[in-house]
Amino acid sequence: MNTYNTNGRASAQSGESAVATPFLTRSPRLASFTLSGATLGSLMLLAPTALAAEASSDALETVQVTANRIPQLQNDVLASTEVITRDEIDRLQASSLVDLLQSRNGIEIARTGPMGNQTSLFMRGTESDHTLVLVNGQRVANSADGLARFEFLPLSAIERVEIVRGPRASVYGADAIGGVINLITRGGTTPGQHAEVTVRAGSDGTFRQNAQFSTVEDDTRLSANIHHAESDGFSARDTGSEDDGFEATGAELRLSHDFSQRATLSLGIANTETDYDYDDCNFGTSEDCTGEGSQLVLDGSLLTHLNPNWDMTVSVARTRDEYENTEAGSDAGRVASARNEVGVRHDFYTKVGTLSLGIDHREESLDADGPFFIAGGYEVDSRYATGIYGNWQVQQQRHHLNTSIRYDDDNRYGHQVTGGTSYAFDLTDAQQIGASYASAFKAPNLIDLYSPYGSGNPDLDAETSTTGEIFWRLQQQHWHVGVNAFQTDIDDLISYEGPDFTPINIDRSRIRGVELSSGWKGEALSVNLAMTWQDPEDRDTGKQLKRRAQRFARLDADYALNDWNFGATLRGSASRSDTDADTFSDTRTAGYGVFDLRTNWQVMPNVKLSAKLDNVFDRDYQLVNGYNTQGRYFEGGVTLSF
Repeated sequence: MNTYNTNGRASAQSGESAVATPFLTRSPRLASFTLSGATLGSLMLLAPTALAAEASSDALETVQVTANRIPQLQNDVLASTEVITRDEIDRLQASSLVDLLQSRNGIEIARTGPMGNQTSLFMRGTESDHTLVLVNGQRVANSADGLARFEFLPLSAIERVEIVRGPRASVYGADAIGGVINLITRGGTTPGQHAEVTVRAGSDGTFRQNAQFSTVEDDTRLSANIHHAESDGFSARDTGSEDDGFEATGAELRLSHDFSQRATLSLGIANTETDYDYDDCNFGTSEDCTGEGSQLVLDGSLLTHLNPNWDMTVSVARTRDEYENTEAGSDAGRVASARNEVGVRHDFYTKVGTLSLGIDHREESLDADGPFFIAGGYEVDSRYATGIYGNWQVQQQRHHLNTSIRYDDDNRYGHQVTGGTSYAFDLTDAQQIGASYASAFKAPNLIDLYSPYGSGNPDLDAETSTTGEIFWRLQQQHWHVGVNAFQTDIDDLISYEGPDFTPINIDRSRIRGVELSSGWKGEALSVNLAMTWQDPEDRDTGKQLKRRAQRFARLDADYALNDWNFGATLRGSASRSDTDADTFSDTRTAGYGVFDLRTNWQVMPNVKLSAKLDNVFDRDYQLVNGYNTQGRYFEGGVTLSF
């Protein structure tokens, strides 16, 4: 698996356990295709814009926990958010988290081949390590390069995906410049014992199996999930001569218990092991490239109701990941990283709003070796950071205000202060306008600071950003529409442009963009549209940032007919600036459009059949210059419920 992409970044992902709903009772409110202008216009006509109805309780009651670390109604969050539920995951039949997220508002994916190969996620045009990815609120990025591995995050184990677009550093600390993605694993919710088994098979020798069990008795909830996936894949390089396969096996266990109505304890463990093939190793001379890895996530939280207006949450977590590569039959290096985290947060519910005060601390360490390391490897292989933060939310009639501030101290590069303020005004019961301004930062990773290859720079400063945003949204009974316009300025970007490719703070970038989201949900038909226009610019060169398009969109439509469901997805992107995989010169990767179909049939209450056909027209396109993507792909399966 490659470690870096051409601009020195790779994929990133990472929050805090989703605690149960006791908070909600105290919520103030609850008391060959290029995406041309013509194509965008055609898609836009599909957005419902002339329908009127009463407010929908389903939409208004969608709850998310990621934006401010406490459960809130989605309409009360003064940020651009999206929640992907388990029902939607099942309906879309996405093969991976990457497929589920591709082309949603503000999100672009670049991957150098099939599953297991290097994957980069760009949120709102920011760098691939500017998105904080969490599992049950805990960071999962590798401590060496600050990047999460998507192959360790199986969709079969995820109950919901919460996306927050825009900076959240004043809530979470480092890395949340572009946004936050929180993956909440499956747990028991329905009283009694329940089991679900899914078996699927598809093209390219693909097989997937998953078993889910849950039991809920009185105040105790227990769930377990076991999953396995394997595929022969396809050649990662467009010049390759052999398929690059992938295999992953894992399990998750989650337990929670309510102690009367005074406290809730939640414990979880998740482990995934993978094997993968890739191309272009041994300095691009070999296809004989393999790797294996594992990731373990342990998390626990205790929510205590100290009095009717005061809650305290204590959380602890440990993550450990390891991966080892072999290139042309020779050892290519091993990296094992571990992270321990502990946090305490107090939430006070008053007549004038909700005040949250908290402190968190994390320690990271590395155990790495490789044939190309200089003597001694990493000069420093550990770090720790402590953050203190406060968040205040208030609603007075039609006025909503949220403000937060945080102080972070990292023993390897220094301290940083970030903050943010958001304000919204309810024009009507269903319509709202607002604005926000926030700062954020990205801490240098251990490779930047103390590279084992001899090119580290311990004097690096953090990358810093400011983001201004305005928004308008309308929520009706069957449909919704929202528009967000933003500008993000990033300074002191870390670039490997110093002597002997030493990283230095030099680059500046500015991303301006507009996101449109719209959807309709009727008794039988549901339609969701996401469109993004952006201008991701390197201000030092005036050029478009690499692997980021100026326009991309996604349209999902589903229709229910008795026990049948039919659906389709159209996703597309304009061309992107890139680096030629063979000559390393600047180039452009063409735009694309991909059309997917899916269906499922509830044969009987406990038996469901499903099938999908991805890339129906067998579109030949690339997300990264010189690397293949999935051609026409068929997959079907059966789910048994007990």
